[in-house]
Amino acid sequence: MTMMERFTRADSRVSYRLPFPDYPSNARNFVHLDAKLLPYWHALFDVCPQLLKLDPPDGLAIFRQFMTWAYGCQLALDWTFHLSVCRWLLASGYRDLIEPEHIEAMMLAAAARWVASDDSPAIGIVLGWRGSSEHVFDWKPRVRQGGRPLAAEAEELPPAPWDFAWSPMSSTAGNGFRRWLRVP
Repeated sequence: MTMMERFTRADSRVSYRLPFPDYPSNARNFVHLDAKLLPYWHALFDVCPQLLKLDPPDGLAIFRQFMTWAYGCQLALDWTFHLSVCRWLLASGYRDLIEPEHIEAMMLAAAARWVASDDSPAIGIVLGWRGSSEHVFDWKPRVRQGGRPLAAEAEELPPAPWDFAWSPMSSTAGNGFRRWLRVP
């Protein structure tokens, strides 16, 4: 039986919300677990380094609390990862320290990850946040046109009905938006 199997079966000894047991710093498994989490740390703080100012010097308290919450909620760590971080931050003890710029940076990262991973016929994405009337657009590489704003980006959109919402864009014209979808 591996260490992780023993951990998952030890219901009464460890809270089910803890993603990993406490390993001694010299344990071989600790190194592997740490290496597996490192891309998520970078995905969070490389996109929004301002978050490090909320938890200096390395953001480990924010990161550990979020990953514990994410594990407990069994979140998908796909393009919605950054929006999940936003949700958690806005409900956490850090909520009073969060600025709209933090949320915007995370929304930009989520849109970029969607563009990089989506294989649908949609040509772009728009993200909305209930806390702002501004929207984040991103387009697949075949659509981008020298950094000029597209007509769809100037379109008046309805407010997001949920904390975060998204819509795939079918056109760069003013009629590409269809409706808001709930972010899982």
